[in-house]
Amino acid sequence: MNWLDHSSLMPHSFCFVGRKDLIMLHVLSDLTIAMAYFMIPVTLLYFLRRYPNRISFNWAIALFAAFITLCGLTHVFGMITIWSPVYYLEGWIKALTAVVSLATALSIIPLLPKLLSMRSAEDLQESNDNLHEEILLRESAEKNLRKSLADQKRAAAELEQFAYITSHDLQAPLRNISGFSRLLSQRYKAKLDGDALEFLEFIEQGTRQMQTLINDLLALSRVGRSDSPFEKKPLADTLEKVRKGLENEFEKTGARLIYENLPEITADHGLLHQLFQNLIGNALKFQPPGGKPVVEVYCDRRKDDWHISVIDNGIGIPADQLENVFAVFRRLHGPEEYEGTGIGLAICRKIVAYHGGQIWAENRPKGAEFHIQIPVQPATVKVARAAPPDVS
Repeated sequence: MNWLDHSSLMPHSFCFVGRKDLIMLHVLSDLTIAMAYFMIPVTLLYFLRRYPNRISFNWAIALFAAFITLCGLTHVFGMITIWSPVYYLEGWIKALTAVVSLATALSIIPLLPKLLSMRSAEDLQESNDNLHEEILLRESAEKNLRKSLADQKRAAAELEQFAYITSHDLQAPLRNISGFSRLLSQRYKAKLDGDALEFLEFIEQGTRQMQTLINDLLALSRVGRSDSPFEKKPLADTLEKVRKGLENEFEKTGARLIYENLPEITADHGLLHQLFQNLIGNALKFQPPGGKPVVEVYCDRRKDDWHISVIDNGIGIPADQLENVFAVFRRLHGPEEYEGTGIGLAICRKIVAYHGGQIWAENRPKGAEFHIQIPVQPATVKVARAAPPDVS
């Protein structure tokens, strides 16, 4: 049967017996419904085009738009069949609409959990209010943190200034004590008994220790105060200068300093010299009786940082003291065992921090191992601290 052949069929107007009011009722009703149906997919497609990534199931919306469009076509054919009996064509449109509507219904079922999880406007407003409150709290916390950091920096600067001035002020009376104790020993040595001479020796020994302590405090306070530029120089040259500066200790102990293939590093090499002098000097000093020090230095690049390792074969550091050794005045041994003030490693930490890095210690079966991490490209602008007043 030819479904395009409508010659034997009659239009709907025949059933309406030509009543114009009935025809207009159906035509206006179908026309209004069709226009409403067509407006819905147009709006949906505009939304999809304007906000393609707003939701994750655009395909379901497009399928729903197709279904609504076909529903509108069925009403258009409802008007056409009033005058033209194209019932087969109308039937195929309805069949296509049925298929698309069934596909749309089936596709929406798996989306129900996602649709149910979508938050209401009230929920979104509540979340927005909570988020706004959290932002305000974080801004307040950040403001307090910046203030605390500023207070901490100011307190640290004041403490460094105090240490610098105090160290200078202590030197004058210390020189008097040392000088007059030596004069007393030289001029009246013959008149003093053994106990008095021993007491004078204790005074001179104490002044020497105090002078060393003051010098170390001054070195600690001076870290970062100079305006020395950061320069790119071979690390091996800096280590060689350190070895020459400690040449007497190397000859006395038979120590060896091992390094090779060290890179050029951008840094304040004056401070690096002090850093390695402290670390290598400690390695030479903290040795078991009769030990021959061996110090190894390695350096390799790890992403954006230089990683430097300083390894020795000395007495090592107890595992529970690996962090404490960097504290000021922290000593693991008495002065009768090993000389020192307990400031050297604190200076090392401050030097590394000035370069924007970090330093830590690790225990070994025999000896100590220090690791230094500093940026390959340090901050290009270093704010030079104001030089302390000359109080000497």
